[in-house]
Amino acid sequence: YGEECRSKTYPPSGPTFKGNVPTYVINLDLPPSKRWDNLMRDKKTELKTVVQNIKNIVNTFFPSGKIVDIVDNKIAHLTATLPYPFNEELQGIANASGIPLG
Repeated sequence: YGEECRSKTYPPSGPTFKGNVPTYVINLDLPPSKRWDNLMRDKKTELKTVVQNIKNIVNTFFPSGKIVDIVDNKIAHLTATLPYPFNEELQGIANASGIPLG
């Protein structure tokens, strides 16, 4: 293992410190499709980056793009088979972020 033990690293500081991690409240009294709207409003750019990175990795192994197309367009309907409220939460996240449901 190549990393040295560090001490006195809390609270974080230094050139890579970007600030405190925000706290979000997921209100379970809201309809499932709306519960994640506030988080997606703030983090959709980061989520899109993660999803694009995953697509890039998949396309490295399957360069035709067919796998990503299948996930994005052909099997998205499988989320309807998930139990309530998960199916509606995923649909809400997709709607709020603009990322395909698949």
